[in-house]
Amino acid sequence: MARAVKTKGSASVDGGGAGQDVAIRVVGLTKSFGPQTIFQDVSMDIPKGQVSIVLGPSGTGKSVFLKHLVGLLRPDRGEVWVDGKNIPALRDRALYDVRKKFGVLFQDGALFGSMSLYDNTAFPLREHTRKSEKEIREIVAEKLELVGLTGAERKFPGEISGGMRKRAGLARALVLEPEIILFDEPDSGLDPVRTAFLNELVIDLKEKLGATMIIVTHHIPSARQIADYIGLLFRRRLVSFGPAQDMFDSKDPVVKQFLAGATEGPIGMSEEKDRPGEQGGSGEDGA
Repeated sequence: MARAVKTKGSASVDGGGAGQDVAIRVVGLTKSFGPQTIFQDVSMDIPKGQVSIVLGPSGTGKSVFLKHLVGLLRPDRGEVWVDGKNIPALRDRALYDVRKKFGVLFQDGALFGSMSLYDNTAFPLREHTRKSEKEIREIVAEKLELVGLTGAERKFPGEISGGMRKRAGLARALVLEPEIILFDEPDSGLDPVRTAFLNELVIDLKEKLGATMIIVTHHIPSARQIADYIGLLFRRRLVSFGPAQDMFDSKDPVVKQFLAGATEGPIGMSEEKDRPGEQGGSGEDGA
């Protein structure tokens, strides 16, 4: 089994012999907004074709981290390598080209309210390809069927539930056949049943598409069900990143407390109440 190999404030993947192919290599990523440091010196190798989940208490920069992967935000320092290109160093056309490798599902689906689900899903194809409307129609129908929205093509975002909007956003994220799919809290606002259906959809997509998936969430049952790898951010550091079972078996105080949802441990009610004297994982200890 692969194991997490950690240095202070960083983590990488040792595939156990031949090594695990890397889809995204993050090196020393640091970001601040004004005087507030969001995270610093975050390093990890995100395995290709696997589901990697990024966890952490509220306010630890999980969504900010996700936006750095696709170049929506630029770090104060650090690197994000995709297909031999360092995303923070790219500009204009080069950044546009590498973004074609990504599909992104934002928290609320980020649909255009004035467009039907069909036109929302077709939008990237019309914007970024020269496909005919006949080809677009076939692709849109395939992706909407994949996410269970056949028959809802003509509905508008304001006419459907939050869960349907998320699935429509996912269909749109898939139309360009991305190699990497980013999910920003896909279970936010969903009830447990819809969350379970969404998890099954993620598993199904992994089998059908073979894409690399990076998911930001707070939902531990989802992490247990669908994660191949798990990373945990806490107090501006990456505490640990490694195979899911290794993380659930971890004795690291932060990892153990967060995955158990326990009140005893280094994580407090808020970041201000986190108990630094009890923190594990971001120093020299291993998980």
